Amino acid sequence: MADVLKAGILYFLGVFTLGFILGAIRIFFLVPYTGPVFAVLVELPVILLVSWFFCRFLTRRFTVPTEPYERLLMGLIAFVCLMIGEALVAMFLQQGRMTDFFMTFDLPENRIGLAGQIAFALFPVLQSYADSKAGQ
Repeated sequence: MADVLKAGILYFLGVFTLGFILGAIRIFFLVPYTGPVFAVLVELPVILLVSWFFCRFLTRRFTVPTEPYERLLMGLIAFVCLMIGEALVAMFLQQGRMTDFFMTFDLPENRIGLAGQIAFALFPVLQSYADSKAGQ
């Protein structure tokens, strides 16, 4: 269980850091030329691809069991940490309230981003399923 917790937290930290860097690039360099929705659509495949391989590395490094419960827990830990981290960064940078953070999901680009975050959370389980099919 401790390995699942470690893997989930490191999964969050790695992807959050990458997302912070790519988000800054998106906001300052892409959004002014393409608009917010297209900029998110450009960023999303990059972060999901890196997340997929980083997740695979962590599940192997920490030998996270292939049982769905363990993998879901890893993804859930990473997802909850990610949402808390994003809310705190948004509140700090925009000096808003928590309700303001949740209101931003009315924007299409943030809904697309949320879909990507849900996929990120499901990667540990999807990889377990894919590995079991490949091993047959």
